[in-house]
Amino acid sequence: MKTSIIVDYEKCTDPRSCKKCMQICPGALFICYSPDYESNDPTEWRVDVAFTDLCTRCNDCVDVCPLGAITIK
Repeated sequence: MKTSIIVDYEKCTDPRSCKKCMQICPGALFICYSPDYESNDPTEWRVDVAFTDLCTRCNDCVDVCPLGAITIK
């Protein structure tokens, strides 16, 4: 079964300041990016999943997210 990790961008509005999912994920699945890497506008930055196939479904990212923005299916 393929794992799906969904980030709700309406809830995750400033990932560069938070980074909790990126820090706790044992598979380093999460990356933070923006089309304009020099931008300081938090609304332009996104947390995305880099390597879904490395996900162990431990739910650490779900548990640590203070905004409840991550869902694993």
